[in-house]
Amino acid sequence: MRRALTAWFGSLILVAFLFSFLAQAAPSPAGLEGGISGEVGINGSATYQEVVFVTGEPLVVSGTVTGRPGRARGNTVESTYTYRLENKEAGLQLTRQLTLVTTWQEEGKQVTAETKATRMRETITVGRTRYILDEGRSVWNRSTVTVNEPAVSYFAGNVEGRRVYTINGSEGQVTVTLSGDITGYDHPWGRTEIQNLYGTVTFERTWTTREQTTNAAGQRVRQTVEHKASWEGTFTSQVSRSEKFNLEYVPNEPRQISFAGGYLETETQEGILRVSYDLPRLNSAGEVVGGRRNKGEITLNLTGTPATRRLPVPEYVDVEGRWSEADITLVGSLAAWDFQDKYFHPTAPVTRQEFAVALARALRLQPPAPGQSGRLPSGQVPQAPSSPFRDVASTDPAWPYLKLVSDRGIMTGIAPGYFGARAYLTRAQAVTAFIRALGFEDLSPAAVSTGFVDDREIPTWARRSFAAAREIGLITGDSFGRARPNAYLTREEAASLLARLITYLRRDLLRDYRDRIFLFH
Repeated sequence: MRRALTAWFGSLILVAFLFSFLAQAAPSPAGLEGGISGEVGINGSATYQEVVFVTGEPLVVSGTVTGRPGRARGNTVESTYTYRLENKEAGLQLTRQLTLVTTWQEEGKQVTAETKATRMRETITVGRTRYILDEGRSVWNRSTVTVNEPAVSYFAGNVEGRRVYTINGSEGQVTVTLSGDITGYDHPWGRTEIQNLYGTVTFERTWTTREQTTNAAGQRVRQTVEHKASWEGTFTSQVSRSEKFNLEYVPNEPRQISFAGGYLETETQEGILRVSYDLPRLNSAGEVVGGRRNKGEITLNLTGTPATRRLPVPEYVDVEGRWSEADITLVGSLAAWDFQDKYFHPTAPVTRQEFAVALARALRLQPPAPGQSGRLPSGQVPQAPSSPFRDVASTDPAWPYLKLVSDRGIMTGIAPGYFGARAYLTRAQAVTAFIRALGFEDLSPAAVSTGFVDDREIPTWARRSFAAAREIGLITGDSFGRARPNAYLTREEAASLLARLITYLRRDLLRDYRDRIFLFH
């Protein structure tokens, strides 16, 4: 769904950033109050749930939403969504058609986007009462800014909306307003979007019913009774939509087998909706009763069917029993490190080239395949790319990865025209590459103490990276509290750091966004 297009190295970063942005620029289908969608079926529809308040009661509606994303034309894309929802217990039926148009502008690594609902049609039927959306007086807008870092795209924004419903044509109206903020991230190891929304409901209705009453003579007669209802309510809606990956080592049960086990990768999509409300208490006729309020909370969860994949099994013969065995097996299973050679050489120092390739693969950053630079004029033969590095030939299998991490600013050369491919990698260089990939260079001030015993030995250019890496848990120091920034990194230490980075992207970043912002907001 995302990152579906690549171009040659000259435009690779631009295209990757654009498609990472498009993955969240066209909003996930959501009602005005916020909603959650589940697994998409073969017909393009997804299960969907939200809570509606137009009747004065918080009613959960469930059903399907079908989306038709359009093609990008210039810097504009149009998408349409169709909803079919119901609450059988309340006798509620909801149909909705939305057309959303997103326009964006790109400046450097930032993309700003505006989304507007250009068409909104909606009908809610509850028994004999119909709420019809007045499209001319209803609006929905969303604005976001996306910052594309080398390995992660971060976005934040705001949403504003107003929907006005007429009740049975001329009996009155319900106005629902909404405002809130959006934040999230997108990378190859997962995606999360958090919405914190605040809404108000204003209800005005005058209607009549035919009821049986007793007249002065004691006779039962039917007469017209007028009812009036006027009230206001509020609600908060917290929405979490996430796509996450789990990596689990699965040992083999039989003993008579050539390998002990392997990793199972599981991809899961999950939506969580938590709604708090403050509404009036209504009688069976829909009139306000007393001064007490109807307050409460509803939590909904939609989880798609997990998609699983068994990973290759590296068979290193020189890592069994080592402290790094699990990490080496993991990065080998992810093809971050080649395992055609059964010897990993865990205590050997890692070269800058080996680390750059492993880092790019661990982050699932794929260089474009040869020939993706676009069509050439008839008869013109594509030229072989030339390497900007004197110490790495363009024919070297590692060169596309070195070019990729260099273009994205994750790792730079050791001198003009030299990547330092065969040079050994220091811990300072490794930590700095991690933080640059995440875009966290400015997470800590330059003058801050990193907290390590050997703080003074950390190069000036790496101080912010060490402080940030320690803050987010990527590094902890050795048993003496030392960072050892200038020590050469061994291959098993590099594998351990890569495993921590993958864990951070898969689990810790999600926890920071969803658990800290969503669960405890």
